[in-house]
Amino acid sequence: MQKAIKPKSEARLLDENRAALKALRESGIVEIHDISTPSQIERFVKLQENGELTCRVWLRPDLSLGSSLKEQGLTMGLHPKTKQKDGWLRYGALKGYIDGIMGTHGALFFEPYSDQPENSGHWRHHTSDDPALKIGNMEKMYRLIKTGLEAGFVPNVHAIGDRGVAEMLNLYERLKNEGVDLSGFRVIHAQVIRPQDFPRFNALGVIAEVNPYHIADDMRWMEERIGHERCRGAYAFKSLLDNGATLSFGSDWPGTSAAEYHMHPKYLIYAAVTRKTLSGQPESGWFPEQRISVEEALRAYTINNARAAFEADIRGSLKKGKLADITVFDRNLMRISAAEILQTEVIMTIVDGKIVFEKR
Repeated sequence: MQKAIKPKSEARLLDENRAALKALRESGIVEIHDISTPSQIERFVKLQENGELTCRVWLRPDLSLGSSLKEQGLTMGLHPKTKQKDGWLRYGALKGYIDGIMGTHGALFFEPYSDQPENSGHWRHHTSDDPALKIGNMEKMYRLIKTGLEAGFVPNVHAIGDRGVAEMLNLYERLKNEGVDLSGFRVIHAQVIRPQDFPRFNALGVIAEVNPYHIADDMRWMEERIGHERCRGAYAFKSLLDNGATLSFGSDWPGTSAAEYHMHPKYLIYAAVTRKTLSGQPESGWFPEQRISVEEALRAYTINNARAAFEADIRGSLKKGKLADITVFDRNLMRISAAEILQTEVIMTIVDGKIVFEKR
């Protein structure tokens, strides 16, 4: 089947981008942090030049490209074509991976999966042709991050299992001990965390970029995979907040090889506040002690994301002098019941003072 599938034309890929941008503005999204390939970056440039870019784009190319980007004179904050500062389309962090995902039993754990006793997950981005670097050795990740830092890029690294998260925190701690400023460093997903690792996010100043809708989707099979006790540390946003961590909310849209995800903010906020499926189960929420407030969820979706992109001084909150990136809902999320969150709609999306979507 793969051999029979014809490559998509550039025209079709641009149309897919336009469809995605339409869905984003209708959902009130004013910026995306996108894991962009070089060809996708070219499409973003075309859309911007055509006046079709309706949300800001913070590009997150692969961690392995740090050296190449440096050679091209590109660094964080610069436009990929003009190489000038740009508020709409610019390079951000470099995206790395330490492990796989829960949906394929690939997330990295200290102990084996409950339903696959021979499997503890697997490493990603750590193999090397260098015989001195064994599979799973963190030295290659360290070198990739150092190369990226030399080019002016901070690392945002995918880590899902409890060992994946712990290994990344260990590596960040190593860098901090070397005098590296960890501002803007992120652990992406941070899905399962050991009790002793919760305080380390705040101690290191590392951002936890999390995906609340994963709760509503994954709770159906999480305990079967890793057992009840380890699930206490799964999507544990309240524990992160209680330990002083900064939460950055993202949708992980459109999803993974194992699942498709919602991108509309109402689904993420609902999941974080209730810890229920979209059908309202379980009645009290999955590990309800980890529920957070609507205000905390909104903060993670707005000002914290601006802070994660080093732009909290100009974006992320409604304040005189800041850029007019505004999402207008049809009701006050702070005053409605949790169940009603799913019925809310975005009625206007404003980016840089321009209305890019208005519900008719």
